[in-house]
Amino acid sequence: MRFSKLQGSGNDFVIIDNRDKKVEEFLEDLGLSITDFVKKVCTPHTGVGADGLILIENPKDKSNDFSWRFFNADGSEAEMCGNGSRCAVRFAFDEGIVGERVRFETLAGVIQAFVLEGGKRIKVQLTQPKDYREVVLEVDGQRIEGSFINTGVPHFVGIVNDVEKIDVIKLGRLIRFHSEFQPKGTNVNFIQALDSKSIKIRTYERGVEAETLACGTGATASAIVAYKKGIVLEKPVEVKTRSGEILIIDFDEHLKQVFLEGGVIRVFDGFFRREFLEC
Repeated sequence: MRFSKLQGSGNDFVIIDNRDKKVEEFLEDLGLSITDFVKKVCTPHTGVGADGLILIENPKDKSNDFSWRFFNADGSEAEMCGNGSRCAVRFAFDEGIVGERVRFETLAGVIQAFVLEGGKRIKVQLTQPKDYREVVLEVDGQRIEGSFINTGVPHFVGIVNDVEKIDVIKLGRLIRFHSEFQPKGTNVNFIQALDSKSIKIRTYERGVEAETLACGTGATASAIVAYKKGIVLEKPVEVKTRSGEILIIDFDEHLKQVFLEGGVIRVFDGFFRREFLEC
């Protein structure tokens, strides 16, 4: 079965055109669940290795271009993924499924996107953020202040003086599973101001259960929080990810229109062999 691997700002994804439902037939033949399939594919060294897996499917509403199913590396299905959405649009554009203006369906709602520079850059208009609030947490004997916002998926954002001094894995995991965010937990971002229009970010991603090189919805959440808290004064906000790439986040004052823009690279195309899925 054919697949492609794409990455946006260091977030990497395996993408499959499943409009003909070949994945279900393939897994039924193997006696494998979708959860186990995703885990096997996304595991480094023994699989392809990726932060997530995306299935491109036919839209429920014919006015949209396609629908997707997004899975985290642990096999859990998520509502939305910013960088994953940009990679999905690039894939769909390359495959002739969409043109330069795109609408596709996610569990978080319909996402609009724009193909720029022949697909080398993708800009997506995310669903309207919600549930913004300030939070104070007791974590491992520490009092941690931050902000919570849902930009398609939940995010905690903490402002620090130096992101390089943060133990992202330890502290991120404690906040991710904190009782404040149960039952589903939250993604966790630590940000530092660089200048009046840019921030640096490190993110612990729910579902990957590790620090990732970038997170589109996390960068979006962080840019909004940084602007609301006054640590950046200008828009669009430039977000320097762990990979070193810059994501551009723009939004209006009422957060009715929020955009995420960045580069996308198609890394390689390949075919799954039954051998590694059967072991």
